[in-house]
Amino acid sequence: MADLLNVVWKWQPIGDGWDIAPDPVIWISVRAMDAAWSASEDYIAHGGEGSLHVGRYGQFAKFFVDARFIAMPTVLLDDEGAVSFTNGRHRFARLRDQGLAALPIEVPVSRAALFTTRFGTSDRVGVVSK
Repeated sequence: MADLLNVVWKWQPIGDGWDIAPDPVIWISVRAMDAAWSASEDYIAHGGEGSLHVGRYGQFAKFFVDARFIAMPTVLLDDEGAVSFTNGRHRFARLRDQGLAALPIEVPVSRAALFTTRFGTSDRVGVVSK
């Protein structure tokens, strides 16, 4: 049986005022989000294929070995419902490939209900294989 690691998440400090009113956190199904994201231009397929940043997928794997926590990805939905990441797509892709089933993401207040409806899960634990 593979060694398993629990993932500890933290808010990503981005932009002015993030510590005053952090973005809402939504726990999502990785499978559901990945299916929607796969239609986007910035999609990173299994194994890091399609990344526009050579080596970043692998760099996260090295970082993750000793990481004490991981910053939650920040994700957007446009008016047509397309998924895009403002931060964390390599994290998402690598953890997806390691078997993560659920994770928390940061979303804009205006899209929180939509993210919950489309991708939400009752799971609140992120476990991956080492």
